[in-house]
Amino acid sequence: MRWKNVSGIIIITALLLLVSQMLIQPVVASTNSINNSCADCHRKLVFTTEEQRKFVDIRIKHLESGISCSIVCHEDKLNKSIASTYAMWSVSTHALFEVTCDKCHGGNKLANSKTEAHVGIPDKSIARTVTPEMCGKCHVPELEEFKSSSHFKKLESTEEGPAPACVTCHQAHSVRVLTSSEIEDFCSNCHNKITGIDPTVPKKAENALSSIKELQNEISIARTAIITAKAKGKDVKEAEATLESARSVLTNIPSVWHRFNLSYFETEVQRGIIEAKNAEKQVPAQTQTQEPAKSPGFEGILLITGLIAIYLLKRR
Repeated sequence: MRWKNVSGIIIITALLLLVSQMLIQPVVASTNSINNSCADCHRKLVFTTEEQRKFVDIRIKHLESGISCSIVCHEDKLNKSIASTYAMWSVSTHALFEVTCDKCHGGNKLANSKTEAHVGIPDKSIARTVTPEMCGKCHVPELEEFKSSSHFKKLESTEEGPAPACVTCHQAHSVRVLTSSEIEDFCSNCHNKITGIDPTVPKKAENALSSIKELQNEISIARTAIITAKAKGKDVKEAEATLESARSVLTNIPSVWHRFNLSYFETEVQRGIIEAKNAEKQVPAQTQTQEPAKSPGFEGILLITGLIAIYLLKRR
């Protein structure tokens, strides 16, 4: 009987492992090996020297730890130390969502040979001025907001001077999203006393991005209050609707930023903060479950006086 039980367990375990392998293996395969010859080929062009491997390892560790550093400095050093930009792409958000080379550069991603894969790819690098329209194919709201900005108008004109495009802030292959701690130094590259372009902008930009944390915090507080009240059977529909309005502001904030109108951006953030606070106020107040302790009234005083009188009469 014991052997039958053991053999049965072994058979069941083997079947479970087989089924799990059939389900998991395709997922792992799709994650680790993108069906794209660009990635397959360009992966082989990097990490050719020990010095290059060390630099890439440091970069990846920094990104994983959330350590912010000068994008421009490290991007330049990485370009000098590695012939291919695959290393930068491999640790980017684009790589995470499988946005591969062909999405921007064209070519045939399924071709097996270099010649066939590069058909349709222009000899020149993508012009910085056309990157908004190219990036806008996926980032539609951001493009719409950017087109209303003074940055875009300067880019569209033929005037001399700095005119930022998408790759100016996000870089072409590393695709970084700047944090509030990075934005001041980055904006200072153009907005400074030397160029004469409003040097107050960098600090204002940092403060504007930092205000998002307050919005996130207020939304979290309101959400907690709503969940608590709902668990106690309270009607929180009105509060939930107001909180959803605050959440929509937070969702749209990245797009709004690309308008590069700091006054408008701060107004939107403050609108979200007010909505979140209103949602918290709309949560039904908690009722008192314990009755307050009553102080002795006239009846209590009369009773105590009577007991004292009886005690004194007995003693006589």
